[in-house]
Amino acid sequence: MAGLDLSPGLLRMARERLLADPALRGLVGGRVREVVGAREEWPFLRVDPPEVGPYEAQGWRGCTCRLTVHAFLRGARGLGPVQELLAAVAAALDEADLALPRGEVLWLSHERSLVLPEPLGPGSWHGVARFGAVVAETT
Repeated sequence: MAGLDLSPGLLRMARERLLADPALRGLVGGRVREVVGAREEWPFLRVDPPEVGPYEAQGWRGCTCRLTVHAFLRGARGLGPVQELLAAVAAALDEADLALPRGEVLWLSHERSLVLPEPLGPGSWHGVARFGAVVAETT
């Protein structure tokens, strides 16, 4: 039996969780996007479509997902503000109990984060937070 791609529901609910998180709202407002325009106001988050693989276990069928959230920040001379933003992203999604339109999140875990200088010059940062998840439904 092949896996079942339930990642669209995971993406939508993860984005909604990030938008609803009070700590993130204080840091990025409502700027949590899947697609970002050239004139986007900084700071903001971009949530990429998940990387998806098949998942099967006794009584379950679904997918493994790697979810990536990018954080963009300007005007910070040090790493502190972008690290704070990444920590808030991790806190909002790590082990989050997301109600999906189809299937269940069996686990959602923060795997790692990294910070890169953004090529726009000093004080511009690009943070990346990666999460692993399994989303499945009973068979």
